[in-house]
Amino acid sequence: MPAYFEMSLQFLRKDLYPGFIADFDGALEGAGLAFLSGFMEDQGLSREELAAWNQRKLEADFCLGMTEHFSHGYKQTLYRFGDYSEVRAFWMNQYPDGGQFNCSIIIPEIEVVDEDNYTVFQADKAEQLLELAKKLWQFPPVKVIQTGLEGDDHTSLRQLRRGVPACACPFAMLEGDCHPGDDGSQVTELTQGRPGLLLRDSDDLPGPVIRLPAGTGFLRLEERPGPNK
Repeated sequence: MPAYFEMSLQFLRKDLYPGFIADFDGALEGAGLAFLSGFMEDQGLSREELAAWNQRKLEADFCLGMTEHFSHGYKQTLYRFGDYSEVRAFWMNQYPDGGQFNCSIIIPEIEVVDEDNYTVFQADKAEQLLELAKKLWQFPPVKVIQTGLEGDDHTSLRQLRRGVPACACPFAMLEGDCHPGDDGSQVTELTQGRPGLLLRDSDDLPGPVIRLPAGTGFLRLEERPGPNK
C-alpha cells in the first residue's frame, strides 16, 4: 500500500476477555466493513481463524521482536468499505508497559485527501470516516480513536490523560476523563449513544474558517446564520 490514512483505536488490557476479537469483528461488520480475507500469505484464512490467532496473541501480551519474522506476529485483515481500493486492519501491542493495545484501520491517503493539497481532507471522505468512527465508538472497550496521515504520531492513553493533545487529523474521539489539550481543535460532546468528546481539526477540513475568541472554537463560513435566521 502507498502512503496511508490511519484510524487507530486504543484499548486497555484489563478489558480484554475471551471472544474479544470476535466481538470487535462484529462491531466492524456492523459499522460497514465487510470482511474480504486475510492479508498476503493469510488470504486463505477465515475471519474466525484470524480472530482466534489474534486473540491468542493478545492474551499472551505478545510483542513482535526486532529480529522476529512478521509471520509470528498479529495477522492483518482486508475489508471492503465504500469505494476505497484497499482497507486493511491490524492489531499492535504498542504500549504493553501501559497496559494498552490498539487496532489500526488504514486506507490509501491519496483517496481521502484533496489532490491539490495533501493537508486537507475531501469533505465527503472526512464525513464518511467520522460516521465510521462514531459507530465503532459504540463498542464499549474503545477508549480512544485517533486519526492521522502517514508519519503522524498517535498519543498513548496515558499521555492523553495528562493533557497531551490527541492526533486529530481530521478528528479524534476521547472518553470524558481525557483532557482534550489546547491545540486549537474544535471540541464537542458526543451525545448520541455512548458519551465522549469529539475533536476536529479545522485546518484539515475544506472551507474557510473564522477563528472566534480564545477558548470558544471555530465557525465555518458556510454555517453562518443568514439575515433571515
